Amino acid sequence: MKTNRDKIFFSFFILMAVAALVSCTKKYVDINTNPNASTAASPQSLLAPTLMNLVSGNLGRNVRINNEFMQVTVTTADSREFHRYEVKPSESDAQWRLWYLQLTNIRDIYRNAEKTQQAGYKTFQGISLILDAWVGSLLTDMYGDVPYSESNLGYEEQNLTPVFDSQKSIYELIFNKLEAADTLLKLNAAVPSEFEYADPIFKCSPDLWRRFGNSLYLRLLMRVAHKTDIDARERIYKIVEEQAANYPLMTDNSGSAILKFTGVTPFQSPFATTRDFDFNGDKGYSEFFINNLVTLKDPRLPVWATEASLGVYGGMQSGYVQGNIPDRQSTLQLALKTEPLLGNIMNYAEVQFLLAEAALKGYISKPYRPYYQNGVKASVELWGKTIDTATYFKTPLASIDSAATDTDKLKRIHLQKYFAMMFTDFQQWYEYRRTGALDLYIGPGLQNGSKMPSRMVYPTLVQTLNRANYDKAVAAMGGNGINQKVWWQQ
Repeated sequence: MKTNRDKIFFSFFILMAVAALVSCTKKYVDINTNPNASTAASPQSLLAPTLMNLVSGNLGRNVRINNEFMQVTVTTADSREFHRYEVKPSESDAQWRLWYLQLTNIRDIYRNAEKTQQAGYKTFQGISLILDAWVGSLLTDMYGDVPYSESNLGYEEQNLTPVFDSQKSIYELIFNKLEAADTLLKLNAAVPSEFEYADPIFKCSPDLWRRFGNSLYLRLLMRVAHKTDIDARERIYKIVEEQAANYPLMTDNSGSAILKFTGVTPFQSPFATTRDFDFNGDKGYSEFFINNLVTLKDPRLPVWATEASLGVYGGMQSGYVQGNIPDRQSTLQLALKTEPLLGNIMNYAEVQFLLAEAALKGYISKPYRPYYQNGVKASVELWGKTIDTATYFKTPLASIDSAATDTDKLKRIHLQKYFAMMFTDFQQWYEYRRTGALDLYIGPGLQNGSKMPSRMVYPTLVQTLNRANYDKAVAAMGGNGINQKVWWQQ
């Protein structure tokens, strides 16, 4: 028999388009919670499963949706539609369900840490706020206006019909949470060593989490820096120059926020048990992806891709006409099935490219070239390779010398950022929607007026069970189609 608490949770997640409440969280809580202590899940028992569920879920949808939109891969399944910019409404459900379910765990980490006076729990609060901001950004960048300030209050306040916040207000709330996280983590409250197992990314290091939080802050500030109705540019200058000592960022690859799959249960890649044939069964790399790496003579190419024939790499046409499936050529290296780096949330190279763009656009006074070159080197080295900087940056596609226009410089920064964000949730798509700074190929079979979708539609159950607030959100957004532009795209 369900308790009242169970019923309220169940009702809330039905509202948020959740099909079931049972998840991997239960097994972690069962294992790590003292049966003689409070029944509230401890922060250390929630953190690892929350991170694993988020990273694994994001990775699965990255391969299915982001990589097809962004011409990393192309499906050979003729009925699959993303590379042609066709999106079924049902595709919205999985990420909404995942993100809101895990947002409950994230906020429980904060609440339960706040109630506990043990040493180090301020650090768990700071970690929770960073994860809250991260998931909140994923939600609003995917759908636009979404429940955030009133979300995940089904049990605490019996609020089963949360309002949809505007994207601008969500970003403001996120920025406040990241500022609060920095303040908490600045305390450098050490988590007891026996709890380090709880954090598969940074082993509960306040310093490393603080650097990740501020780097995420920079990512999101850059996403809205072109908007004049928010003070993003001023905040960027403060973080990078005016008060840089108070906002430490990632300083090298070792500080990258990567949940590195160890292969030991439960920290396994979602592809670890996939059959070799199935891993590449219905997809190959695209022409855009392969051609750019070949032109760059990039050493990451053989790490990621197989040869189409002896010594030759090739890609498939993205956006091909239905019924005219091209031959598959280079495919994903099977070693990627268990590659630890596929658990990337945000890496040091991305931070360098953010700083390069900020410098190029004049948001900060520092030169852009060192940031750009540091970013390229860091990304290549992260994948276990090196580049000869004397030759690599003389390649026209990699050069951002004074002869290049600012538009060309921006495109080259974002091409390298595109490769640095391989397998990183939906960041390639989000950044392309923001900048358009990639010369993606135009396939002959593109639908949707050949326009890259701007968002995913709201899940059907949300439309049904929170109708009044849904209607207000749709009116504010100007519709609920895939071409409605979110606030930062307008």
